[in-house]
Amino acid sequence: MKYLIIAFKSRNDLQSFARTIRLYGINVSIVNTPRSVSVSCGLSARAEYRYLNTIKTALTQTDLTSFIGIYAVTRNGVYEQVEKIF
Repeated sequence: MKYLIIAFKSRNDLQSFARTIRLYGINVSIVNTPRSVSVSCGLSARAEYRYLNTIKTALTQTDLTSFIGIYAVTRNGVYEQVEKIF
């Protein structure tokens, strides 16, 4: 299973991003940020990997100053690999 974690330093920016990305028709959920993404407010947005390009476009068109990055999370059973991709 592969999915995206979109991390912010601010919960307000996270909520604003979630509202904006839902306007694109993308379902996001608010989840606890993985420990490997340590610099954040503790919560992040989670979305399907296939929406990466749309999410990048949405982020470049907004002024969310607390954006940290987009991380690809690959999970195989109990093993989880996290990689910053944007």
